[in-house]
Amino acid sequence: MKLKLTCIFLLVCAGTCSAQTATNTTAPTPTPPPTYKAGGTPIVIPTPTTDLVEVGDEGRGVMEVAVPDSNRLIAAFLLTQDLPRLTKGSDNPVLTKYALVEVPRAGEYSDMEVSDFKEMTDSASQELGAAMNSSFSETEDEFNRRLKDLNVNATVSLGKPVQLGALFAKTDAFGFGLITQVTVGSTSTDMAMAAAIIRVKKRVLFAYLYAEYKNDDTVKFLRKASEDWADAILKANQ
Repeated sequence: MKLKLTCIFLLVCAGTCSAQTATNTTAPTPTPPPTYKAGGTPIVIPTPTTDLVEVGDEGRGVMEVAVPDSNRLIAAFLLTQDLPRLTKGSDNPVLTKYALVEVPRAGEYSDMEVSDFKEMTDSASQELGAAMNSSFSETEDEFNRRLKDLNVNATVSLGKPVQLGALFAKTDAFGFGLITQVTVGSTSTDMAMAAAIIRVKKRVLFAYLYAEYKNDDTVKFLRKASEDWADAILKANQ
């Protein structure tokens, strides 16, 4: 099975927002991670990092603008302080860290065997740079079309991606990354992305983790966080 790998960056603007610090002396009872369906199969998806929260049905509907037509969004995570901006329909959301989990529409109900997954990730590893470069112009056009359909008066342009190459490779998970400049109007922000292709319960997930790029520490964080997230998803579904 050959799947198109497409990366879309949300409308990301440099800005400020203050995080609210909650004070609670009683430790809350841990709640189990929620379950989402991919190809009719229930899959547990833990939170990628402790400061991100899943946006829920309403928020997911808004985040769909960042998902290519070839994929279906099943989970989205934002910083806690950014969630109200999304659900209240802010015209200028500040999203400098977020995560998306998608499934390919074409192969959502197909069983992905170990051999199929290896073939797919081997191909992705060899063609990663060319595939990402060619998809970015399509990504930009598609995203701007969606913004226009939503009557959002903004145009997004994406800089040439800097490939970070493969971040990790395992039997059921493969990670890669890149950095690109996202320009909205006169504001430009460097964004880094770590993506993981994960085979879980014979289904394929695309798990994307984004963060504003500041320095090499951003890349180190994404490399570890994306691998830890892939491991957590696999462990939760054993």
